[in-house]
Amino acid sequence: MATQTTEIASMSDGQAAQIKRLLEDSSKYTFDEYLKTNPSIDSAQRIIEQAGQFKLRQAALLQEFGTMAEAMVVADWQKFYKDHFGLDVDFSKIGIPQRPKGNYRLLFIAKGMTMNITFTGCKKLFYTWQYVDDLDKAITRNARTASENYAVWVLDEVRPDKAYRGKSTKQADPDMEFGITLLERLLFEIKYFSETGKHLDTKGVTFCSGSRDSGSGVPGADWSADEFRVCWYDFNSSRPDYGIRSAVAL
Repeated sequence: MATQTTEIASMSDGQAAQIKRLLEDSSKYTFDEYLKTNPSIDSAQRIIEQAGQFKLRQAALLQEFGTMAEAMVVADWQKFYKDHFGLDVDFSKIGIPQRPKGNYRLLFIAKGMTMNITFTGCKKLFYTWQYVDDLDKAITRNARTASENYAVWVLDEVRPDKAYRGKSTKQADPDMEFGITLLERLLFEIKYFSETGKHLDTKGVTFCSGSRDSGSGVPGADWSADEFRVCWYDFNSSRPDYGIRSAVAL
């Protein structure tokens, strides 16, 4: 896996528009405040003559705030692993995949995390049910594993992808290329609950199509009857509210 300084890439069009409006508003505010100082002709002329430096300093300030925001995301995930699993992790130098278009959020997966460890973390927070006791043994194939730290963008919606609802794993992700793994889905459940006090998949089920058992069965996760459940589904299973949850990693 590629190693680089963490960078949260590719902001959405909506974010770009918001930042543009923020800069326009702050420029007007800054100019109005400058006028209140009753600037001299010489002061105004110095700004005009140093327009290039003025723009560079504005750009540097914007970059500084952006870097701070990225560092806060990393620090938040490091705290998450310390709080829930007692782990000291460093995500400052991992590769970040290109952000997909749409409503996605970034998950950080710590080296050494397993499905059993993560499901035990779920048990400490809310009621759970699992189809088998040993998830690590039952699930024999995963699109991604925590052999090293990594980051993955996942659909940030309560329900699975609208485009894939009603489709079986065989139809939507037969080759384990597009969907979330069970480990990622378990960590997402804990993260979402710790932030909101609520649960994902309160209607329908996420097929964790990035994971399979030895018979090509697909684990699924949902919140039903006041408990978080991990069930098993046939490769061909489909229901109107069930579907895969998109995931993008390096």
